[in-house]
Amino acid sequence: MPIKFVIRFTSILVSLLILAALVNQFFFSSQVTTDVWILSFPIIVGIPILASVMCATDNELNQFH
Repeated sequence: MPIKFVIRFTSILVSLLILAALVNQFFFSSQVTTDVWILSFPIIVGIPILASVMCATDNELNQFH
């Protein structure tokens, strides 16, 4: 995989994980924290995937040919 694509994906993923951890810690009670993590996990993983693919240029995607 192109290194620029991987760096973009990883940076978006890490920043969303940090944001989600802070939101879960400060806005939800300890009884529902696990449930919130389970429900928010597809969103946390899906946003970096979609954002990385949408921001990828043709040159990045055509490097394998």
